[in-house]
Amino acid sequence: MTLDFNDIKKLLVNPIEQEYKKRFSVKVGQHLKLINIDDIECVFSENKGTYLHTKEGRNYLIDLSLDTLEKELLPSQFFRINRKFFVNIHAIKDMVSYTNSGLQIKLNNYREQEIIVARERVKDFKSWLE
Repeated sequence: MTLDFNDIKKLLVNPIEQEYKKRFSVKVGQHLKLINIDDIECVFSENKGTYLHTKEGRNYLIDLSLDTLEKELLPSQFFRINRKFFVNIHAIKDMVSYTNSGLQIKLNNYREQEIIVARERVKDFKSWLE
């Protein structure tokens, strides 16, 4: 087998083809429900639990930490804006300047608490948006 220039370039840029999550299975009572990654507006941590918030406005508890999810969510679609939140780029409805050079994010359906981009993440977040 011979490699051409494009094959070598691909290996140098991304030596291991990373697999990212396409769906989550969550327990709802006695049932398991599959949630497609595109149906998730944000992932957040609260009271030592990690939750998926969906387009339909529901929260589902999952058994993964945000640190673990950082390696499993597609970086072009999800961004960790602070210690508690990942947001889906497709769910962002509005962005508003906030105190101390911060940025407040408003999602399509999530209304439970303010979502603020950590001051030290604002520059990376703005680059990620482009």
